[in-house]
Order: sequence, then structure tokens, then C-alpha cells
Amino acid sequence: MLWLFAAEYPELIHPFASAIDTELPAPDEMICVKANSKPDWVRWPEGKKHVYQNYGPDSIEGWHKKHGQFVE
Repeated sequence: MLWLFAAEYPELIHPFASAIDTELPAPDEMICVKANSKPDWVRWPEGKKHVYQNYGPDSIEGWHKKHGQFVE
């Protein structure tokens, strides 16, 4: 399994999304991070989204708790 780490949240480590084999619901909107490192030739995905130059204000855990998607 692949894991993600962000220095902004050193206490957290997350599985890389494409490595999760459980069926998940389609999101109502996307969170796009690291816009400051996106090459010009890369297009943003279509649909409703929030784009952040670096990381957004929520950790992955925080986002899931805020949206009622957190599972202990």
C-alpha cells in the first residue's frame, strides 16, 4: 500500500486514495491541493472544486469529520 505524508500534519499518515479497494461514494466537490506546483499543461478536473495553492485548511481527517464521513 502507498502512504501519503505532509509536513504540515506530522502526526498524520494516510493511504494513497487509488490504493483503497473499498467502493466509495462519488464526491459532491473536489479538493485540489498544491496548485503552486501544478505544471501549466495539466488541466484541473471538471466539476465543482476548491483549489488551494498549497494545502487546504483541513487535514484529511478533519475534512471527513466536518462532512460526516469519518469512520473510527
